[in-house]
Amino acid sequence: MTTPTPVRQTPAETVAAALAAWPGATATELAEVAELGRSTAAKTLAAMGREGTAARTDGGRDGGRRLPDRWHRVDPGPVTAKESEVSEAVEAGSTAVVSVQDDAAGTKPVEVGADRLGKGALRSLVLDYLAVHAGPDGLGPAAVAKGLGGRSSGAVGNALQRLETDGRVRLVSESPRRYVTAG
Repeated sequence: MTTPTPVRQTPAETVAAALAAWPGATATELAEVAELGRSTAAKTLAAMGREGTAARTDGGRDGGRRLPDRWHRVDPGPVTAKESEVSEAVEAGSTAVVSVQDDAAGTKPVEVGADRLGKGALRSLVLDYLAVHAGPDGLGPAAVAKGLGGRSSGAVGNALQRLETDGRVRLVSESPRRYVTAG
């Protein structure tokens, strides 16, 4: 007789359940309740905040000491067709292509739902972002990473160096590092 394998929840599911049980908890408290690392819980909460399923309340200050932020669930409201497509893709472990409004470039198709980007995909995103947003002074890795929805600035910096080596971007300032498209 075989023992059934327990169903594991994703960190997002675990944190969401902990947040439902402990509204107003800090990231550290939720990490402890969810039995996750503090960093994992904090990153998951930040993602939930961007998705609109959780909200952060500033903890304020006690004299010179900063108090931890508190987190609360947010009712996501009715699901639109686009959100439904994304949810189904994420659940299936695949991707969906949706249109995202970009103030400078208009509507742009973006692939969502994949856990990780494919080989070379970050370089393409970085190059596209620079082409639309970089002025003559260029942009640094941190600004591009933030503009790409909170990607790792280290990974974006590596992508920019690779694009520079390939001749697709140009370094316009050494300190701080700033890049523009080569063209």
